[in-house]
Amino acid sequence: MTVTTGEGLAILVNANAKRGGRRIAVQISRFLPQANVRLTRSQDEVATWLRTTLPNKPRVIVAAGGDGTAIALVNALARVVPENEELPAVGMLKLGTGNAWANVLGAPKLARALEILGSLDADLALPLRRYGLVDVGYPVEGGPEVGTLAHFAGAGWDAEILSDYKEQLAQSKGPPRFFAKSVYGYVTAMLTRTAPKSIMLGRPHVLIENLGEEAYTVDTQGALKRIEGVRYGSVLWDGLMSVTGAATCPEFGYHFRAYPFAERFLGMLNVRVFDRTTLGGIASIPRLWTGAHPLRGMHDWFTTAARFTFSRPLALEIGGDSVTPRRTVEMRVSPRECRVLDWRGLH
Repeated sequence: MTVTTGEGLAILVNANAKRGGRRIAVQISRFLPQANVRLTRSQDEVATWLRTTLPNKPRVIVAAGGDGTAIALVNALARVVPENEELPAVGMLKLGTGNAWANVLGAPKLARALEILGSLDADLALPLRRYGLVDVGYPVEGGPEVGTLAHFAGAGWDAEILSDYKEQLAQSKGPPRFFAKSVYGYVTAMLTRTAPKSIMLGRPHVLIENLGEEAYTVDTQGALKRIEGVRYGSVLWDGLMSVTGAATCPEFGYHFRAYPFAERFLGMLNVRVFDRTTLGGIASIPRLWTGAHPLRGMHDWFTTAARFTFSRPLALEIGGDSVTPRRTVEMRVSPRECRVLDWRGLH
């Protein structure tokens, strides 16, 4: 066996991440002296680095950060790599807050991950899993539609909780900040900030239109079932909502299985609506968190594209990052798929 100590690996470190920065870049470089490690501060820097790195054909390009870093890497690759070419394999080091994609792929803690990468056999075929990507498009005033690739996106509680969580974290000082950065901080933000606002404002209305040729649902036993009569333009949902969105990854982060069926149908999006009241949602938190099915008020579809129209502007969450409120958003399966390093195959 030929141990590479990082040869053939390209590792992107987000300088702006809470656990990223120069210290992490130095730590990775010490463990993996032959790896191409780059500290970046902007999308333009990521794209420039990729243009010089891709000709060397790295075995895998690893994002050292959270879901935001991984999504930034995927979007930069989509811009740099010609549309008729397959995207290079990517991986995740578990350095973010929620770490949805890293958790699903079994990523270990940083020290163990670097140990595994440093001991890779040069001839080993890396275990990869194939994921579809959600192309999230929304109109920009005075310009064309803008699209962002992600593994999940949505509106409602998820986006509001993320915003409230980040606000709570920014206000936390001293020892309480340790808990504010954990899953307990996430739950606290939901119960003390998001839920009261939701009760006061009430649930918004959403119209979800199918923009694909057909659609499927999930029966009470969890089996996929084609919906007869559904075609382009058919209404999937027309009613109140607490949470809605689409995903190809089953987690939101913190092992919250918000889309437990998302990996079941490669080439389609798992579109979901949860229509219960705020108090009903709080009572369902344990079952929501584990992705229990069937769950009262939860509705699932699989389609290649859908349009969401809200009764009032709602904040959106795209792959772990918040964007400004929108009235309309379209989500569709990107023609580009992503091959992602499966850490469980390396353990």
